[in-house]
Amino acid sequence: MKFRNVFLFGLVLLTQLSCSSRYIKKDSDDQLVVLLHGIKDKPFIMWKLEKGLQEENYAVLNMHYPSVKADMDSIITALDKKLEPVNREFDRINFVTHSLGGIVIRAYLDEHKQPNFGRLVMIAPPNRGAIMAERFEDVFLYKWMYGKAGQKLGKDSTDYWQQFPAPSIPFGIIAGGLKNKGGFNPLIPGDDDGTVGVEETRIQGHQDFIIIAGLHTSLLWQDNTLEQTISFLKNGKFK
Repeated sequence: MKFRNVFLFGLVLLTQLSCSSRYIKKDSDDQLVVLLHGIKDKPFIMWKLEKGLQEENYAVLNMHYPSVKADMDSIITALDKKLEPVNREFDRINFVTHSLGGIVIRAYLDEHKQPNFGRLVMIAPPNRGAIMAERFEDVFLYKWMYGKAGQKLGKDSTDYWQQFPAPSIPFGIIAGGLKNKGGFNPLIPGDDDGTVGVEETRIQGHQDFIIIAGLHTSLLWQDNTLEQTISFLKNGKFK
């Protein structure tokens, strides 16, 4: 009985951690980093980045947004509601995104411009659309799992990648792959992280671009990804 109670408590705690946005600020912080997860994920997936950035004395907003059920306008509204109350508290607000989060920030920056917006690191963003989404968007299971957003991540001219311009603030891109011609996934041309092709992450205007060996989600748990993210936020370039 006691074991079951402990297990249930842990499950509830984990659910709360993964589903809620977390904002932690210390008196010494003058910079905020906003973390935006990818499709069908929760803030917990960004935990390593959150912890590492806090250790570098950044305040962190690890934001949850309804990545599957909501349309982009609703997501942008939710992000603005989170940022508007804290905007004046910081000298600079930076952004770190994963996957769909990169498209979300492109949409957000297209509508919102603040003088204290700093730098942006995009991890594995489908900036040119994802051929894997294009291949499976008509499959029932894919539609059920990835919802409205999943239908807009392909290669069509009406999909997200064509709707929003490149970020209006300095940004760097971290792509995942094997640093060869084949990548992980034979269904994706060229190098890839199993979900997004290296060439699919590119967009004009970036200040720096690197490839880190790893799969789409595992990039978030690598020390190298954290180190490169901190380097770009501080210096405007990767190591």
